[in-house]
Amino acid sequence: MHECNAKDLRDFLNLYLVEKLQAEGRGFPDDFGDSCDLLLSGVIDSLGLVELMTALQERCGREIDFDALDPEQMTKVGPLCDFVADQMERFPSSEKLAISGGSLLV
Repeated sequence: MHECNAKDLRDFLNLYLVEKLQAEGRGFPDDFGDSCDLLLSGVIDSLGLVELMTALQERCGREIDFDALDPEQMTKVGPLCDFVADQMERFPSSEKLAISGGSLLV
């Protein structure tokens, strides 16, 4: 399992997005700043958001309860990385996160 602190997640997210955009033949900035809204800026679409969430879960090695994140913050680089890092810190790797009927089970 990889490091899942906020800095490592930002680095992963930048690399992930650059690779996706290169594969699509699209341009990209040198760095996606913390305030960058990936959806509103056209970097990803709704399917791309789902793929990104899946990639973050695979990176961290478990499910993440994205329902706990404010939807307006979900597409912004900084808040998304901070949220995932917080989830990893609050729920140690020995505990698995699972979503059942909209409730978080640990």
